[in-house]
Amino acid sequence: MSTLSSQAKKEIKEVVLASPESLSRFLSFLLRHHPASYPLHFDKHGFVEWGELVRAVQIRFPEIAEREIINVIENSDKKRFELREGKARATYGHSFPVDLGLETVEPPSRLYHGTARDLAQSILREGLKPRGRQYVHLSPSIEEAMDVGKRRDPAPSIVVVDSRAAHAGGILFYSCGQLFLTTEIPPRFLSLWEK
Repeated sequence: MSTLSSQAKKEIKEVVLASPESLSRFLSFLLRHHPASYPLHFDKHGFVEWGELVRAVQIRFPEIAEREIINVIENSDKKRFELREGKARATYGHSFPVDLGLETVEPPSRLYHGTARDLAQSILREGLKPRGRQYVHLSPSIEEAMDVGKRRDPAPSIVVVDSRAAHAGGILFYSCGQLFLTTEIPPRFLSLWEK
């Protein structure tokens, strides 16, 4: 049996009741960012065996039922997770390499990226980059980008991507649930949204 990391051991000591939101955050922790904290075995597409995932979740949340995990995965408004053929994975947002098997798409004419105000000018100068993730995440609406940006800043800046021009210039876009993903956007395709 695999041993747990010190991070996982600390978390076990806490008695935590699992709300759907905290369970979703923990699934993101496991499936997107820190798979080594709870020794999970991923295939090249980011899938982990369902039973293995359930056991890892139940280490953190001993009272959680398998049905509750399924509900969080199936009812995620942003389709963050996927359950397929006895395996589960995060559908985007990985900070470790995963082949998601995404197909390129033609994006809408404009896409949006919500960010902290103090990062907006450097993004306009240097371009949009994944910053520790595999892809840049882009929203199809200003409202969605605003919600994303508010995770880091109560009054975020919205970067507008001329995605049609970027696509014509050779930038590849992928659709993933409600999001669009790309590897990076050069500054010439970016502007700041003005209210």
